[in-house]
Amino acid sequence: MDDYYYDEEEIDLLKLVSTNANDANQFILFDGSNDELYAINVSKIRELIIYKDVEILRNQSDNFIVGTGDIRGELTTIVNFDHWIGNKPDADDKYELIIVAAYGGHRLGIVVKSVENIITIDSEDMSDNSSANPKSTFVAKVEIYSESKMVTIFDSDMLLSDIFPDVEEKSDTQLDTLSYEITAKGYFMFADDSKYIRVMLERLCQKMQLNYEIYENGKELLAAVFKKRAEDISLIISDIEMPVMGGRELIDSIRKNSDYDSVNIIVHTNMSNDIMKEELLELGAQKIIGKVNIVSLAAAINELAK
Repeated sequence: MDDYYYDEEEIDLLKLVSTNANDANQFILFDGSNDELYAINVSKIRELIIYKDVEILRNQSDNFIVGTGDIRGELTTIVNFDHWIGNKPDADDKYELIIVAAYGGHRLGIVVKSVENIITIDSEDMSDNSSANPKSTFVAKVEIYSESKMVTIFDSDMLLSDIFPDVEEKSDTQLDTLSYEITAKGYFMFADDSKYIRVMLERLCQKMQLNYEIYENGKELLAAVFKKRAEDISLIISDIEMPVMGGRELIDSIRKNSDYDSVNIIVHTNMSNDIMKEELLELGAQKIIGKVNIVSLAAAINELAK
């Protein structure tokens, strides 16, 4: 797609879809230098910008951070996705777009060759891929332009950590300052597909001396929940974007079983636009906490544990 031309109307359409997305399974597909497809959830995207139009103070080091760009008056860290994921980067003039993303309290620009489409990928169609590439979470087969292709959904939490290493350092420091005393003795049950986040959650649970279980997707957590009595569960904490079963389906399944009406649920996610927040609260979640904010998550656990 070297000769593909992105006009402003098309860019605005993609911006509109991402800004108002309330579908946890809606993704933007983009091309890698290895001719493979990658995806990022639209809820994390603010807009698409034409790469050559952005003024960038270039990084002199040879790493995946291109430099700092001025995007609509905001200084934004710009990264080359191919370099970060482990592909051989193309020449700079081969890259067409910057995906402007905002999550985890940070704003970043992801340089990609081109965007193919916006598509829905259901959780049950996703398969774990972290063993093949630790920077990816899962893969899925999709139909695009009447052709079946594989797409890789990368670990955006790990990308954030690699760009802003102080996030993890701050989390460790924050954990050392926590002094909550949880009296609830039931199970604290977590689900998150990101290995990076699961490690962080485990450190938090150990610090807070919780009786915890951590699962890789909503289906595993749901099966574990239904094997326990409601009174034996202190709290459920779940991500939204996960393979096999996402957090929205998990919450819906739990709330449809009246035996578990008393169990509180925290949504721990970077997918945080207002439309989705409202829907999750209506489904039956008590709180929505942004990822990597360990202090806020610990406070919510302390507040809602039973």
